[in-house]
Amino acid sequence: MPNSRREILVTLTAVPVAAHVHDHEAQSAPPASAAYQPQVFTPAEMITLGALVETILPRTKTPGALEARVHEIIDENLAARRGQIKTWRKGLSEVNSLARRLHKAAYAALEPASQTAVMVELSNRSPFFQVLKDATVDAYYSTREGLMVELGWDAAKPMPEFKGCTHPEHQV
Repeated sequence: MPNSRREILVTLTAVPVAAHVHDHEAQSAPPASAAYQPQVFTPAEMITLGALVETILPRTKTPGALEARVHEIIDENLAARRGQIKTWRKGLSEVNSLARRLHKAAYAALEPASQTAVMVELSNRSPFFQVLKDATVDAYYSTREGLMVELGWDAAKPMPEFKGCTHPEHQV
């Protein structure tokens, strides 16, 4: 079972990820915010989306996508991009259909290993996977958790340049 963000992303995509990720031991994820009122998705879709983004960027020694409320950011972003809602709803439905076919349960109800297996299958068969992964990474690294906690960016100091990931396997 992969236990670092890099291992999970490599498992899910089999291609390099642009984001710089550190290896850490996994820790359990906190519950999602109960105060958020979805603008686009139903409560059930928000639960599925929260589980999906946490599979892509799970909590380790740094916050995961669920703690960073990435699913809420995606929901808010889609409220301004109404033309993309149909793609997302179809994709979330596809994920749950695939999870039920492979594991007899909705995606959010699966154990992490089964969620990863569904995600790998999704990455092999659906263009929605790339949409989901891109939105998750973009949203996560726009948050305090992604920028400051994960990447160590200090907002008080201007950055003359951002060198990006230095892992050899991510160099083009």
